Amino acid sequence: MNYINQFIDERNSDLWNLLSASFNIQIQPANNGVYACFTKEKDAILYFNQSDICIDSFSHELLHIYLKHKEFYLGSSIKRKIPQSKILNRLFSENLLEHIGNCLDHLKMFEFYTELGFNNEKFLLDYDEHKCSRNELIDIKRNYKIGKRINTNTVDFYIGKLVAILCDPNSNHNYVEALSTLKKLDPKLYFAVETLIEQSKSYNIDNDDFLVSYRDISDDFYVNLISWIRLNNIK
Repeated sequence: MNYINQFIDERNSDLWNLLSASFNIQIQPANNGVYACFTKEKDAILYFNQSDICIDSFSHELLHIYLKHKEFYLGSSIKRKIPQSKILNRLFSENLLEHIGNCLDHLKMFEFYTELGFNNEKFLLDYDEHKCSRNELIDIKRNYKIGKRINTNTVDFYIGKLVAILCDPNSNHNYVEALSTLKKLDPKLYFAVETLIEQSKSYNIDNDDFLVSYRDISDDFYVNLISWIRLNNIK
C-alpha cells in the first residue's frame, strides 16, 4: 500500500524529493505504534502510527535520513572514540552512547524542523518533560562524590542528565539550578560536555571544506575527557 500521500505537504515535499532520489525509502505501519526510522546504507524504512497520522512526526524521521544524506555521523564517531580509553569504555554505557548520539542528532534536526514550519511540541514525545527532576538532582548531589573523590558509578548518570538538559529543544524549561549544581560538582566534566554540545550546535553540516569534519568534535570531546580523567586521577 502507498502511504506517501498521507505524509507529504508543501512543507516537506522538497525534503522528500531530495531524499527519495538518494535512498530507497519504504513506509510501513509500526507494530508498536511509534514513529521510527531504520537505515542501512541507501535503504531506509520509516515506521508510522496508524492511529495517529502526523506529518510532523513523519518529518522528524525524514530528518534522521537527511543527516545521513549530509554524512553527519557524530554519534557514531563518539562511539568509536570512547573505547580507545579503557577507563572511558568502563564509564560510558552503551545506553549512554546511544543517548548522546540521539541527542546530538536531534540538536541538528531541530534547526531544520523549525525552519520547515512544523510544530515544536510534536518534535519529541517527551518535549514537555523536564529533563532533570528535583529528586534526580538531589540524587546526583548526594552520590556524585565520596569524600573528595568522584564516585565513578554516578558519572554515566551525570553525563546523561547534562546532555539531556543542554540538548532540550523546549526553551520554556528552566535549568538554572540544575546547571549550576552540575557545574559546581564537576567543572571539568561539565566543560567537556558543554563544549561537545556547543561545537555540535555551531557545526555547519553544509560545509564542504574537507578540512572541517564532525570528527574534530568527537576528537575534542575525547581529549577533554582524558584531561578530566588525569585531573581527578580516575582509574
